[in-house]
Amino acid sequence: MSRQTKTAAISIPPNEAAIVTASNMTELELVLPDLDDEELPEIPTFLVACAMRFHSDPQFVQEQLDWLSRMRDADEGLKPDELNSSNDD
Repeated sequence: MSRQTKTAAISIPPNEAAIVTASNMTELELVLPDLDDEELPEIPTFLVACAMRFHSDPQFVQEQLDWLSRMRDADEGLKPDELNSSNDD
């Protein structure tokens, strides 16, 4: 018998976009706002491109993970607290 676990519900405002993990972090889901006939702004368009690339090019994903690992090992690149765009001045 499988065990059901409760997960916290996350509310994404109607004017925001997000990539979230699903199925025990084995899949990606893309959440986009309903903008009718408006074009998506640049950042949500980038999220769409990332999600599409994730689903169509496993080698690209592996290359990105390898790069991230090298940056972490070399202690280069952005620190986790620098990745949050709300920290931008």
